Amino acid sequence: MVQIGDKEIIVEDVHKYFGSKHVLKGISFHLPAEENLAIVGPNGSGKTTLLRILASIYLPDKGSVHIGSYNLVKQTQHIRGLLSYVSPNLSFHKKLTLRETLDYFADLQGVSWKKQKALLDDVDLSKMLHTPIEGFSEGQKAMTRLMIALLKDPQILILDEVTATLDTKKKESVIKYIHELNQEREITTLLIDHDPGVIDRLCNKILMITSGKVMKFGETRDIIKQIPYTFDVKVVPHPSINVSEFVKDIGFSHRIMGEMVQFYAKTKKVVDEIIEELLNRPKGEILEFIVSGLSMEDIYWHWLLLLDIPIENGTKELEFS
Repeated sequence: MVQIGDKEIIVEDVHKYFGSKHVLKGISFHLPAEENLAIVGPNGSGKTTLLRILASIYLPDKGSVHIGSYNLVKQTQHIRGLLSYVSPNLSFHKKLTLRETLDYFADLQGVSWKKQKALLDDVDLSKMLHTPIEGFSEGQKAMTRLMIALLKDPQILILDEVTATLDTKKKESVIKYIHELNQEREITTLLIDHDPGVIDRLCNKILMITSGKVMKFGETRDIIKQIPYTFDVKVVPHPSINVSEFVKDIGFSHRIMGEMVQFYAKTKKVVDEIIEELLNRPKGEILEFIVSGLSMEDIYWHWLLLLDIPIENGTKELEFS
């Protein structure tokens, strides 16, 4: 059994029902302390429900969750003292200023919000301290929710789409801040985020769920290795081109996705051969093409978005094994 104070998370055969709807159907995984997990899956897969169970907002109808040595059902208050949950559903009194809002939540927890001054500065909210919340953008509200979650120095941070409404600059600030937080305080982080770039930089483990069941769980690098290619070449042909004839002429393994074609290769040599074929096409036939290696984005594409679009094997490369 894990020791008190550990930030290890053990989920065993968790089920959740809402009326007759069976949302989670036996979720199990083990996340060691101080690791960072992304929960990913298509809409309606149950990932938000799972996150809310881990945050002790919902309780499982069957199965068990342990955080450290605490049982989620039997010792809910102890667990709530260890974690903070950042939810897009947290609303504010619109007439209160940012300072009054932070004072309110800090007083509830018996802490001071001023220790988060660095984050306030990084995301340009310091100048908003005396502005009523009703004048905030959705991105500024999202940052306020994050600050509130960090007030009690949680050992476990649970983030539900915390970057979804942020512009590029603020998103970068949040990623940097959470990364430094993980390094300095050695916290365990769980998150849902639809931006593969955010997950790629913040998480070393992935839990993929579909229809309430675990599809894959493990190290990001190990899941990437299971993808049957190493490089992809995204090509946008001219709209006048017959795409079926185009891919047949090129002759490499591919998927057709609307107006875009994605060619796949296991080696750099095959990538070079694909590029040579593309460069030899008649002028104007190809609007653009991009070559990339595997990343978190490919996990989204291959495992979640393109399951119903099989890779078609070409004639110039052996079938994927």
